[in-house]
Amino acid sequence: MPRIQRDPTQDEMPDFESEEFTATFTLLVTDQNPLEVIIQSTKDAWTAGHQKRLEEWERQVEADKEEERLQQEEQEREGEENRRAAEELESLRKAEVERKRPKVKGFIAQKQVSTHVAQRPCQYAVNKLRNVEYCEKWYFTPQGCEAARAEDRTVSTSALTLTQGEAGLVLTPAAVHKPSNKVVADEKLSWRDTSIAKGIMLNLIKNERNWPREHVLALITHYMEMDNHPLRVQDHGEEALIIYMAQVYREWIEQVKSTEDHIEPFDIGSTNEERVQAIYRKVLEQKQLSLMVRSVPISSTRKKQSLTSIPSPHLTHTFTHP
Repeated sequence: MPRIQRDPTQDEMPDFESEEFTATFTLLVTDQNPLEVIIQSTKDAWTAGHQKRLEEWERQVEADKEEERLQQEEQEREGEENRRAAEELESLRKAEVERKRPKVKGFIAQKQVSTHVAQRPCQYAVNKLRNVEYCEKWYFTPQGCEAARAEDRTVSTSALTLTQGEAGLVLTPAAVHKPSNKVVADEKLSWRDTSIAKGIMLNLIKNERNWPREHVLALITHYMEMDNHPLRVQDHGEEALIIYMAQVYREWIEQVKSTEDHIEPFDIGSTNEERVQAIYRKVLEQKQLSLMVRSVPISSTRKKQSLTSIPSPHLTHTFTHP
């Protein structure tokens, strides 16, 4: 619909009773349509048309106001979006600055350093343990913790590497993927080192959400069984128990982490005495064999020494005095 260019509210009805209009209307007068009727009909027609123009004008004015309101709202919305975008950019900038800023925690006034140096395994071992994966106990021994401290002094802890995660490639600290080249197999550890290592391991896993409560309790029971086992007072008994602990812990971790339906993990807290005794017998056999092997060179050496002490007839001379 074309726009109304002029405000009809200012229009006034023409004087249809003037001589000019009367002269025109007289030409239309008939017996059925007298002059008064013509004048009134003209007034009524003008009034109806004027009312229609007023209504159209009012709608146009309202439409203009609505359009202006919408434009104003759009401008305000764009302004708000620009403001929020600027705030977000500023927030990101501040976050980036904060991220690059070295993280320094506050300290408690007058609080002294601990009397004992805390045993802190390397990130590789902690990550393995946290994810319920097999990790050698050596990492949790004093030697392993000392190696971790030495490594921390020479390797940046901020170095990252790409690894495959559940949601794709992710950046993780490189230290959690780097095993030590000094690691000692569990079977080769001493009883003291094994005891220290298991204590640190249990302290780490007892609050880990990846470790179910019953698994932690089973592992605690396992180590308590070993600590109180009668073989500890027997010759080489602790060595056999260390081998047993090393074997069953690795097998248990492999089974509880297995995705194969037919594998039913055993209870590590229930000691298999037959296996313990079999390992103990094998340890004793190896000790006896080792003694026998070491005794052979000694006997051979003594035999050679006894043979060389007998004088050779070709080298025997009789000396006579003149």
